[in-house]
Amino acid sequence: MLDDVATYLDSVDARDLDTTFPVFTFDPAAASSYLPTPVQRTGVAPADAAVPPPDAGELPWAPATDVARLVREGELTAAEVAALHARRISDWQPEVNAFIDVTLDEAAQHRTGALAGVPVGLTDLIDVAGLPTTAGSAIMRDRIAETDAECWSALSGAGAVLAGKLNVQEFAAGTTGENARFGWTRNPWDVTRMTGGACGGAGAAVAAGLVSAALGPDPGGSIRVPAAHCGVVALKPTYGAISRRGVLPLTWTLDALGVMAQRVRGVAGVADQLLSANTPWGRRGSCESAALAGERAPGLDLTFGIPTSWLDMGLDPEVRHAFERALEHLTDLGAKVREVDVPYAGDILRMHRAVAFSEASASHEPFLLHQADEYGANIRDREEAGRAMLAGQYLKASRIRAVLCREFSEVWRDVDLIVTPTVPVPAAPIGTSSVTTSSRGAEPTHTVYTRYLAPFSSLGLPALSVPCGATAGGLPIGMQLAGPPHAETTLFYAAGAYEATTDWHTRHPVLPTR
Repeated sequence: MLDDVATYLDSVDARDLDTTFPVFTFDPAAASSYLPTPVQRTGVAPADAAVPPPDAGELPWAPATDVARLVREGELTAAEVAALHARRISDWQPEVNAFIDVTLDEAAQHRTGALAGVPVGLTDLIDVAGLPTTAGSAIMRDRIAETDAECWSALSGAGAVLAGKLNVQEFAAGTTGENARFGWTRNPWDVTRMTGGACGGAGAAVAAGLVSAALGPDPGGSIRVPAAHCGVVALKPTYGAISRRGVLPLTWTLDALGVMAQRVRGVAGVADQLLSANTPWGRRGSCESAALAGERAPGLDLTFGIPTSWLDMGLDPEVRHAFERALEHLTDLGAKVREVDVPYAGDILRMHRAVAFSEASASHEPFLLHQADEYGANIRDREEAGRAMLAGQYLKASRIRAVLCREFSEVWRDVDLIVTPTVPVPAAPIGTSSVTTSSRGAEPTHTVYTRYLAPFSSLGLPALSVPCGATAGGLPIGMQLAGPPHAETTLFYAAGAYEATTDWHTRHPVLPTR
């Protein structure tokens, strides 16, 4: 597992890194967070007109703030919302195995706040006082959280209701959704297929309308992969923009807490509650206002960069077709699309693994010393690989990352956002260990799934996945938008415009018949 990483690190001449320190470095002059937002630049107002209420049949997939407005205005009670979702969980849970623990209280009485009565699922690495936090691992079977994670404190304080703890690959270390203790999470579009991503429970629960929104860590694609495979929207924010206090770690400098929902505005409304305390974010305004402005914009005055060297690494033909159609649609909306030269994704992925393995083994050292035999095979291999890495290798990888951050910051001088497919292939059958793209032979599933995702985690940049197509068999396909530090509003503006003029978000999976 480490041979490829070690070979890459050895190939980089340390003399070329003499003036580089092992830290994140961004070029503030190039970052669009220091420039006007698209709303400010185009003069498109967020619009104060009320958003039409969702149809009754669409309520399980409606944006969280729309649901909350109905509760606050007395059109629905929090208990009615909870009862609806409880019935759906009862029907779908045996099929998709999205939850580790269901906590939804059908007598929920939350009536105030921006998220009044909204059912939210938390990946089971997020603490809620008095409840187990298992991290999907036998090692944590007896752990009961003493306090709420800061993210859940923010959401519950806004009136959200906890639907339950969601299934997760052990300690979020993986990309397939498998779990030796709690079982596979299955894709609601085809229960013989994987959700992908460590936070597969979040993808299945949101897509099937079991929760209005879900949270989970995304150190390399854990939220974005299941979003793409399940046909929903997910945000991985700028590194550090959402508090991870109270979220069990996998890696210290890659973990970022992501948000998932069915619609762009659904993610935006929840993100507003989590990002508001961040100073750079405070200068940028509201996510939901940006998404709404995008929905109502007469044109999309943005420039998108296409990293063609990344796409040349191999794409499934159906994913390529959907992505090309999405690019055509962006240009129809008025956007400019151009090729952009970025650091090679393969090198970023190797650096990412060096950092991820090293930090994961260090953060889990107490377990490795005393409970190593209780790890599942998937994470045990990763932890042992990390323990085999030398301190010098980790520091060299960190210095390489600093160089890549600096190189990547130049890209934002020419484009507003970078756009890629979210995942190069559709969801694979459960148990698949390798997949084949159109131009490459069989590769490990985790390598292919994270090809376009881990680079933005490694560099601390925000990225958002939005549905952009489907295979002939109906499996969802996602498109990823990524931007400079703290450019979340730009992401929501662009994604809102795209979603409003397509209908991929209107597709929902159907409960399998037995």
